[in-house]
Amino acid sequence: MVQQLKASRSGTKGHMTRSIGLINGYANKVMNQQEANSLEVLEGKLKGLYETYVIASRDILEKLRASKATQEELDEEQTITLQTQDEVLGARAIIKQKKQEWLDDERDRRLLTLFQATNQASNLAGNQATSQAQMAQLIAQIVAAIPAPPAPVINVTAAPAPAPAVQSIRLPQRQIKHFRGDVLEWTQFWESFNAAVHSSSLSNVQKFDYLK
Repeated sequence: MVQQLKASRSGTKGHMTRSIGLINGYANKVMNQQEANSLEVLEGKLKGLYETYVIASRDILEKLRASKATQEELDEEQTITLQTQDEVLGARAIIKQKKQEWLDDERDRRLLTLFQATNQASNLAGNQATSQAQMAQLIAQIVAAIPAPPAPVINVTAAPAPAPAVQSIRLPQRQIKHFRGDVLEWTQFWESFNAAVHSSSLSNVQKFDYLK
């Protein structure tokens, strides 16, 4: 019975080794959206395989103890399990690092776009020939470039907690001149918005509410 469990676990370990090898290959890669998506798929695959491996290892250890296996056999089994655990932890560290790199790069790209669009809007605002359609398009680019808040990390293995009651958060009152689409008013609006909201410690979601 123990040998059958070990044979089954060995098959699972083979799939894990291949997944870990692919994940390790990301260590020196420059991340992009496609690479980030592929890494996420590998992360989910490794998670499922490792859960299966842990269950099999637990069963094997229980069978060995029930069959009065020697301490040497028990120690060998635990060593195998710990070595595999170390391999998985190493792969997870790479996943975490590359995910953070991608988030940082994406944030920097958005901030650069925001900076460029803001400068362009300021320059166009001084040109009376600038159409309202052009200005509206630039404003849309600026809003889209504001870095989004990071996605919440969800532990899928944890027991679901009861949903907290939704609370209404009142934003602080800030005097901001409304922008009504007149290109001549853009510079004054942006200076007011930047000083009162954009440069503040509010979250990006809260800042966006002031643009509504």
